[in-house]
Amino acid sequence: MRTLLLSLLCVFVCSQHTEGVTDQQVTLGQSVTLTCEFKCKAAIWFVIKPSSRPVMILRTFGSEEAEYYNEEFRNKYSEGSRSKLIINNVAINDLGTYYCIKPGWALQISDGMRLDTEL
Repeated sequence: MRTLLLSLLCVFVCSQHTEGVTDQQVTLGQSVTLTCEFKCKAAIWFVIKPSSRPVMILRTFGSEEAEYYNEEFRNKYSEGSRSKLIINNVAINDLGTYYCIKPGWALQISDGMRLDTEL
């Protein structure tokens, strides 16, 4: 639990700075795959949407099935190989900045991947 709270805090703090954020244009209704820069078997995925608090999506374990932090996320998100996050049927409310965290003694937080679309 302590690691989880620390992870959320780190993601929130990192989101306040835009130097480490990559913009990715998406097409509404399509799927998009985000790749964790750490290429690890286990990762934790978070999203921060404008004017919202961080939301934990899922945790991958490599050989085991991903653990979803909200069962409703199973229809929207899925785990790709090598710590990839697949977002199915992208909608306006999916736009935000996504992060992956490599769990362990010293947590490593990826640069953010901000999804945006041309309306």
